[in-house]
Amino acid sequence: MQRPQSEHELAEYLRQETQYARNAMKGSARLQRQIAAEMHQATEVHTMPPPVETESGGFVYYVRQNAGGSTVYCRRPASARSEQVLVDGEQLARRDGYELRTLLVSDDHDCFACLAAPLHDSHKALSESSSLLVYSLSISGEVKLVETLENAFNFAFGPRNTVFYTVLDEKLRAHRVMGHRIGRPQTEDAVVFDEPDAECFVDITRTKDKRYHIVNSSTLDSSELRVFRSDCDFWQTQGCGSSHCDQIRLIRRRQKNVEYFIDHHSGEFVILTNCPKDPSSFDSVVEPLPFRLLRAPTEQPEAKDWTELLSVSDSERIEDVEVFEKHIVVSVKRQGLPAVVVYNRQLDSRAELRLPYNGNCTVRPEPSPQYNASTIRLSFSSPVHLESAAEYNLDSLDMCNSWSATPLHIDSGDFVVRQVRVPHGDVVVPMTLIHPEAAYWSQNA
Repeated sequence: MQRPQSEHELAEYLRQETQYARNAMKGSARLQRQIAAEMHQATEVHTMPPPVETESGGFVYYVRQNAGGSTVYCRRPASARSEQVLVDGEQLARRDGYELRTLLVSDDHDCFACLAAPLHDSHKALSESSSLLVYSLSISGEVKLVETLENAFNFAFGPRNTVFYTVLDEKLRAHRVMGHRIGRPQTEDAVVFDEPDAECFVDITRTKDKRYHIVNSSTLDSSELRVFRSDCDFWQTQGCGSSHCDQIRLIRRRQKNVEYFIDHHSGEFVILTNCPKDPSSFDSVVEPLPFRLLRAPTEQPEAKDWTELLSVSDSERIEDVEVFEKHIVVSVKRQGLPAVVVYNRQLDSRAELRLPYNGNCTVRPEPSPQYNASTIRLSFSSPVHLESAAEYNLDSLDMCNSWSATPLHIDSGDFVVRQVRVPHGDVVVPMTLIHPEAAYWSQNA
C-alpha cells in the first residue's frame, strides 16, 4: 500500500486486510487454538524469580505485578511481613488519569515521588513531559499527595526534603536542572544548571552512596558531566552574590566520540570511559575507543588526575559497571563470550563469577539500587533456555539462588552449546552452535 491520503483511507485498508485474513484462515480456528496451546506449553515458565528487594531505613522496598499486569510499588517493615502499597499503576491510571513511569523514595523515607504522564483518550501517554507527584508516607500506611510539579522529565531526591529535576524546552529537550524544596511553591525553585547548547540533552542522577548528584549533558557521541555535593544549599546562595557554578564541578569537558559515566566509591570517583589513553588529551578521536575503568580523587576529579582502576586485556571489552559498598562488578565481553568480574575493594583482589551454560549465553545484570547489597542478580538467555536468572554472593562468589524458564519439550541436558571461531578474511568471527549431544561434528564440516 502506498502512503494513505487520509485516516479514512487507512482505516478502510486495514478493514479490508483484516477481512482478507479472516477469509484465508476460515475453517482453521481449531488448528489455531491447538498451535497456541502448544506454544504456550513449550514456553511455560518453571519458576519465576521473586522481585528484587532493596532494604533501607528499616524498610524493604520491592516492585510486583498485580492481577492485571500493572506495576505496583510496595514496601514492608524489615521486621514484619505487612505490605504497604505506595502506588498501584492501574489505580493511578483509572483514578487520576496518569501513566506511572518511575518512583523514588526520599532519604528519610517519609515521602516518595513518581514521574507520571497524563493519559489521553487512547489511554496512552503521548507527551515526553511528565508531572512529578510528591506523596507523604506514614508508618500507619497512609499515603497522601502533597504537591505536583509540572513539566518534569527526570528527577533525583536530595537530603532534607529536597528534590532535583530536569525540565523540557519547547523542542522537548531536557535543558535545565531545577532544585525544589518540598512544601514550597514551585516559583521558588532554584536553577541549578542550564545548558544553552541545543544539541545537548541534560539528565540528573545521584551516586549510589548518595554523596553526590551528577548532571550529565550528553549528545549522541559525547558526554560532559558535572557533580555537586548532595548537601549543597542552592537557595542560600540566591541573592547573596554567590554563584551556583561555585558549587558545581566540571569533571571533563566535552570531546567528540568520547563518553564517560561516573559513580562515587570509597572517597574517589569511579569512571567508565572511552577517552584517549591520556585522559587529559583532547586530540581528535576519529573512532570511539574501547571503554576503560578509571579512578579519580574526590577532591581532584579532573581528567589529569585520572588513573587506571581495573585493567582488561586487548581481547576484552568492558560493557557495564555496578558499584557496591565493598565490591565493583564489571561486565566484560571476551572474544564474544560474556564474563563477570568482581573486584573486592577491601582485599584489592579480582575474581570471576562462574556462569551457567559454560558461558555460552547472554548476561544482563539486574540494576541494584542498594549500595550495601552483598548479592547481585544476573539474567541469562541461551539457545536451550529462554530465560533464567541467578543470584551470586559477592563475597564467596557462589550462586545462592537460581530460577529458569525452559521449554518443556527440550531437555537442555541432551544438547551441547558451544562456540567456534571462524576465520573470515583478516578477522575471526565467533559463532555459537547448538546440536544434540550424540551428534558427531567433523572439524571440516
